[in-house]
Amino acid sequence: MKLNLILSLLILTGSSFALPTVLEVKSQTIQVNGKSVQLGTIVQPDGTWGYYPQAGGDFDVILKNDLAESTVIHWHGLILPNQLDGVAGLTQAQPIAPGQQQHYKFKLQQTGSYWMHSHQGLQLQTVVEAPLIILDKADLKQQQVVVMFQDFSFKTPEQIMGELKPNASSTMHSMDAAPVAANASAPKMALDHAQMMAKMGAESMADMDMDMSDSADEHGAHAGMAMDLNDVEYDAYLTNYHSPDQPQITQVVAGKTVRLRFINGASGSNFWINLGKLNGQLVAVDGQAIKPLSGKRFELALGQRADVLVKIPAAGGTFPLLGQVEGLKAQTGMLLTTQAKPAFKSIESQAAVVAPALDYADELKLHSIEALASAKDKVNLKLKITGDMQNYVWQINDQTWPNVTPLHAKQGQLVSMTFDNQSMMAHPMHLHGYEFKVISINGKRINGAMRDTILVLPNSQVTVEFVASNPGKWMLHCHMLYHMGAGMMTYLDVTPSK
Repeated sequence: MKLNLILSLLILTGSSFALPTVLEVKSQTIQVNGKSVQLGTIVQPDGTWGYYPQAGGDFDVILKNDLAESTVIHWHGLILPNQLDGVAGLTQAQPIAPGQQQHYKFKLQQTGSYWMHSHQGLQLQTVVEAPLIILDKADLKQQQVVVMFQDFSFKTPEQIMGELKPNASSTMHSMDAAPVAANASAPKMALDHAQMMAKMGAESMADMDMDMSDSADEHGAHAGMAMDLNDVEYDAYLTNYHSPDQPQITQVVAGKTVRLRFINGASGSNFWINLGKLNGQLVAVDGQAIKPLSGKRFELALGQRADVLVKIPAAGGTFPLLGQVEGLKAQTGMLLTTQAKPAFKSIESQAAVVAPALDYADELKLHSIEALASAKDKVNLKLKITGDMQNYVWQINDQTWPNVTPLHAKQGQLVSMTFDNQSMMAHPMHLHGYEFKVISINGKRINGAMRDTILVLPNSQVTVEFVASNPGKWMLHCHMLYHMGAGMMTYLDVTPSK
């Protein structure tokens, strides 16, 4: 991966390319827990991971499928023409077959941290993904570092779904998705989220020591609780495809400010960002600027992004950037260093204590810089979120994909959308093709952040608003891959104005 090289070239030249950027969806071999494994990726022909266009220009990509199976790539968080959104069966007729390619071109309307990932069956679990960073002029003067968290299993996605949902077939939105293999393993049962929070109360984030200390036994007193926040027991957690024993090491300059672009590219895991010895300012979420929030630890739910500015100490050194999985001791990360030969070159894969569940503490503190656009006409939409762990069925408004009644809005309407989570698990809800403003959490009115993915905690309500300016059929779903695969999807149909 030549991510740092491409960013450096952009910073030095400020140049853009007239020809389309070629992105190849392909397999790669990496090392995980001492074993060679095949995972997906999305790279340019020179090996650059992802796509880094400049704000105000065109998104201009030729996407080539070099996998042995069909794929379709969703440009997560982008405002774009509906037919280019990358959802087979909804916004394009078919996925891209092996050896085939497709051209995507439209005018960029945004700047910030986004990402691209497979929207084909359960393919995201094989880490078919990459950063999509839209750079403005200020970014070209500052070092940019992408930190994408990922989760990995030696099992196939179909095996995982088979264990979660015995004797059933996946209802994944890809119309040609293969049936999921059955498995006799009993599904894991979830504890009530409130009970989990109470049991973890004594181990607040303030008490967590996630630096380079040795970990306690992962099968200790909290091992049984850990799975209650995580449907899937993963074998490893990665950062930019690197495991903790061989993390990515990025050179930085002492005394300079670095923009860290955190992306949760996992399939089933929420993370706590931990900056360790560095102080940070959270300045954007999901690509949208917020009033800066200072801290060392920030929440990052599935599908979300967080831009954090850190100033490297004048004395220099080596600084771990960590992501710890909620409800577990497991962590991943990478190293920033000013040293030619860093004093240490690995990260502990286990923290000293179990991370608590994500909550609304951060979300309530986030305030958007920009105001929401106004509209004369308003429509109120409610999404009831329910789930059945025993049968592993997850629904929106008592419906399971693909047998759904879409939500409706007219172009130009102000849409007020309330997520009413009546289940015992949190759900990161993602709406394609739009940015929305978080305006209420459990009835408390807030001047919240602009987002495209919002974590809705168990037995709680979150209301968001946006103007339905972009006509088309837009997917709306939980970004936990196996909840989505078990039916937690619908779509918003925005009819064009006459």
